[in-house]
Amino acid sequence: MQIDKNILLVNPWIADFAAYDLWSKPLGLLAVGGFLEDYGYNISLIDLQNREYWGMEQKQGKYAQTGRGKYHKTIISKPDPVQDISRHYGLYGATRQQFTNELEACSPDAILVTSQMTYWYPGVQKTVDILKDKFPNVPLIQGGIYVTLCPEHAHQQINADYFIKGAGEKRGLELLDGIFGINRNYSNISELVSSRLPWHLYDELDSVSILSSRGCPYNCDFCATKTLQPKFFMREPADIINEIKYIYNNFDLNNIAFYDDALFFNKEEHIKPILRRLGQMDLDINFHTPNGLFTSEIDQELAELMYKNQFTTVRLSLESSVTKWLDSASNKVTKHDFQRAIQHLKEAGYNSTDIETYLIMGLPGQTVQEVKDSLDFVYQSGAISRLAAFTPIPTTEEWNRAEDMGLIEEDIDPVLTNNTLHPCANEDFPEREYQNLRDYSNKLNNKIRNKDG
Repeated sequence: MQIDKNILLVNPWIADFAAYDLWSKPLGLLAVGGFLEDYGYNISLIDLQNREYWGMEQKQGKYAQTGRGKYHKTIISKPDPVQDISRHYGLYGATRQQFTNELEACSPDAILVTSQMTYWYPGVQKTVDILKDKFPNVPLIQGGIYVTLCPEHAHQQINADYFIKGAGEKRGLELLDGIFGINRNYSNISELVSSRLPWHLYDELDSVSILSSRGCPYNCDFCATKTLQPKFFMREPADIINEIKYIYNNFDLNNIAFYDDALFFNKEEHIKPILRRLGQMDLDINFHTPNGLFTSEIDQELAELMYKNQFTTVRLSLESSVTKWLDSASNKVTKHDFQRAIQHLKEAGYNSTDIETYLIMGLPGQTVQEVKDSLDFVYQSGAISRLAAFTPIPTTEEWNRAEDMGLIEEDIDPVLTNNTLHPCANEDFPEREYQNLRDYSNKLNNKIRNKDG
């Protein structure tokens, strides 16, 4: 059934002190858009974070040919809760003029806006205000991560007509059908779908990010994936291969990032068949894994498949080498798993400098020495450490722990949870130690680079 209704999808600005594009694309919004298109709606897209489209792509120098790079930043006034922070705050992506010019060519019957990090909500707020000013009588539906994790705050701050929590495909279809008076049988329509994303909405792409699965089988104390996507769902390997072939054949790009939370789960039935088939196709593609990989799943065959298929950004999930923090990360990796994975990756052809490892600092109750011990462990194992400051995420166990310890207030403004502000700094883990630990991490990483160099 074809429906003569135009749905405008909008990926809003990032609002932050700093932001950097690691092959980011609005995967949830695109999934909703593709789903609506399958059910007869006409869809179009304005992606305010699309550096390629807005003429902000880095074509030379350090970021050339990587598919990642710096966003354009427009300095704006800081939100009231962070007025005392001595750093420039801004919107990342298109300029306001570029956005308003783009809207001149639009005639939407409904607008769908997504959201990402909770503390980026001022960017969503400003995006929606412009849309409502231009199209005051057009229904505007707000969804995404921020809305799902902070629904009450979103209702207070965002001038939307409707809000959708969680996966938006079926809910969005039912809502739009209701708005336009369309009747259909929803009983056989699944909330979890497996289909190629509507990449045709982009005129050009220098990189894409894809999901071969939705959700995660684990439930780490610091992660909100179970709230965002309660059911873990894996797409068929053939579906992933067809999507990659389509992207490769239709866009002049050679950078694809897997954004799965659990890319290597059920590896024998999922990622290994995908990589075996891709290895036969001789595609000139660099694959990237910005989300941490489960090292317990990396055996020798998988390491060799990664190397053969040009996995050039390899980031492993460890978080900490300390037992109690490994427990809080669902025990999905052990120190032995990690060291064995490093060995397999090196035997496959990777150098120490190719292998990066995520560690967290500033967890509620974590000590500075525990972070140093974890940094030492990664260094001794022969890998690079990527140290991330903890940010409390609503609905998680670590959020509750931070509240119980008096580190955050229940009604804290989301902008104050930005990890660049170190929201859980305290007497036992003071602000100055964050930079000291970064310096220590850099020192160990430089030793590894000098050895490899």
